[in-house]
Amino acid sequence: MLAAHRSPSTIVAVSYTGLRANDTSRKVIDTAIGVLVGLRGCSPAEAFTELVQVTRQTGIGIGTIASGLVAVASGTSSADNIDAFNIWGELIRAERVASPA
Repeated sequence: MLAAHRSPSTIVAVSYTGLRANDTSRKVIDTAIGVLVGLRGCSPAEAFTELVQVTRQTGIGIGTIASGLVAVASGTSSADNIDAFNIWGELIRAERVASPA
């Protein structure tokens, strides 16, 4: 009912912002799936299943955990990405050692 009190332009702006956020989150999730496919040699469906399982185990949203995985894989992680680091850090480290740049 809150939206009924907003002007049409505000509703459109709020909706558009939400769509952009969803699009960005989807891109991050797709990137994380690609990271797992590369690391594990699994299918995209298996990688997505792994992300969902981690989300259920940790209670962290899929966009957040995917973003953390991408940050850890790209070497730009911070303390905010500790859960992703704990889950995938060793796998990523082993891959870097096996195939140096």
